[in-house]
Amino acid sequence: MRSALRDGFFLVRNSVPEGLLDECYSLLQTFFSLPMEAKLGTRIAGTNGQSGYTPPLVETAEKSNRTPDWKELFHWGAPLPADHPLRTRFPARYPDPCMPDDLVPGMGQSMSELHTRMKEFQVQVVEVLGEALNVHSGYFEEMLQDGPVVNRAAWYPPMEGAPSQDHTWAVEHKDFDLITALPRATSPGLQVLGLDGEWLPVHAPEGYAIVNVGMVLERLTDGLARAAVHRVVADPQQEGARLSIVQFCHPTPWTVLTPLRFPGSQDRPQRFPTLTADALFERTMYRINRLDTQHGSDARRTR
Repeated sequence: MRSALRDGFFLVRNSVPEGLLDECYSLLQTFFSLPMEAKLGTRIAGTNGQSGYTPPLVETAEKSNRTPDWKELFHWGAPLPADHPLRTRFPARYPDPCMPDDLVPGMGQSMSELHTRMKEFQVQVVEVLGEALNVHSGYFEEMLQDGPVVNRAAWYPPMEGAPSQDHTWAVEHKDFDLITALPRATSPGLQVLGLDGEWLPVHAPEGYAIVNVGMVLERLTDGLARAAVHRVVADPQQEGARLSIVQFCHPTPWTVLTPLRFPGSQDRPQRFPTLTADALFERTMYRINRLDTQHGSDARRTR
């Protein structure tokens, strides 16, 4: 397990029903096929794009001067009660999910169930990680309790209309969460940078999910776990679009990311300073051009 954490990604048997995943892919296919005007009506202001629709050519990689990613996004999660202290202190991190059932009937129920089932799966994974890292099995789970765990559907349009001809849908980047679960997508395209500097094509088979190490886990382990560098690239022979669903396990914003010290590491200089989870989130969102200037309390469906 520690070796897998150093790789930054690994394959896990997925507990999410395959039929539910197929149903959600079908619903999302319908949504992303809608006219742009209809999709833009589901944008949510003041949420840093963490709820509702995001059009293409918005998100970029950190410190990248390249053309923004050729993808459309839809985010959703589970709401917290209005009087919850986390929602009061961090309103932009806890927007209500925007489920366009008026555009795609049944989308809300199926995708909410998928969010719940994927969260249960990820909690099982972090319990195993805790044991491998010699911390309490509930150490990481507590960070995720009432955390802004969010699902993302990414629609990668056909390459014929892409602004760049290098077949890149999403440039290389790291996730800024604890871990990310990536069940099978509708077609290949995901590549992970190996320790030897080679790009490795990775595609989860049916019944499995890829788990990526995020920046939070890298900081908490002071570099023992490696945040996976990955990108999405179309094969030159790729025809049509690609659709994927992932879930980002963000810890609660008030979590303090103090690096753990492991046996044998006492004499090694500490790699990462202490940050709060919210500070890491905001810094990264700014760097990838996703930090919303509006206050979270103004979050609303813009239609």
